[in-house]
Amino acid sequence: MKRAQNGPELSRREIVASLAACGVASAVLPSIPSWAAAPAARAIDFHHHFNPPFLVAAAQANRVGADASGLNWDLGYSLEDMDKTGIAKAVISPSTGFAERTDPTQRVGMVHRVNEYGAELVRDHPTRFVQLVYMPLPDVDATLKELAYGFDTLNVIGAGFATSYGDKYASDAAFSPVFEELNRRKAIAYFHPLAAACCTRLFPTIPEEANLVEIPYDTARTVMGFLLSGGFRRYPDIKFVFSHSGGAIPMFAGRFNRLLQATDISKVAPNGLNAEFRKLYYETANASSPPTMAALLKFAPSVRCCSEATILTFRTPTI
Repeated sequence: MKRAQNGPELSRREIVASLAACGVASAVLPSIPSWAAAPAARAIDFHHHFNPPFLVAAAQANRVGADASGLNWDLGYSLEDMDKTGIAKAVISPSTGFAERTDPTQRVGMVHRVNEYGAELVRDHPTRFVQLVYMPLPDVDATLKELAYGFDTLNVIGAGFATSYGDKYASDAAFSPVFEELNRRKAIAYFHPLAAACCTRLFPTIPEEANLVEIPYDTARTVMGFLLSGGFRRYPDIKFVFSHSGGAIPMFAGRFNRLLQATDISKVAPNGLNAEFRKLYYETANASSPPTMAALLKFAPSVRCCSEATILTFRTPTI
């Protein structure tokens, strides 16, 4: 997690305060998970990055854009900010884009080291943090081993993924053994986007700004990839969680419905696209501006919310 920059989006503190003022906290938080915390601080931060210094250093020259220093992380600030904003516990995962752009020959070991670092944070602060085990895709065999190690040894609550890995999306059939195992475990699968390999040269003079456009679209590509390939139907016991209000999905749901109205999608969405979208979970970090929230509230009605998170989490999965 990094210090937020001033901007038009609502802060976590503002939303927590507004929820309390409206009496919403108790109304939409009926089933806080058992690991959540004491009543005095009931909010759960589901989008909470940690960036080990060794990972930042390893990826320094390989990110989209040359400067990774803006994503340095500080444990003290994380705990301080959680206290100030009434966050009981944070679900930690590394920032997407670091491990994916390290030397491929070292990536599996690097991801394992990151997961061990996260586990140490949880051991040191068991009342404040829980962990998502991060996946060293596109290596499926190594990912299955890391997944088993995370659940069986580190006691993680779920698995963290990038939306895409090189030219393959998380929904690609090559990765199906990983999601079959997560489905068997009835686990959380959390997806965080990055600028896809296809589009990092969108702005040649400022390549890092490809994230402005590509982050929400990469999430949408992943959601639609799982949906149209039948992934959401094949893995009904996975709790799919998507970052940033689902990216472009809430804004384009109507368009998707119109353009697919003459296409038979009954095998992958027997009750229609919106029924499948509403089965998913959305967290809203960096996607809390009034227009975005308005779209999401129409798309995922507030009666289906059950937790406040980094900004406001819709349908946080019960652990």
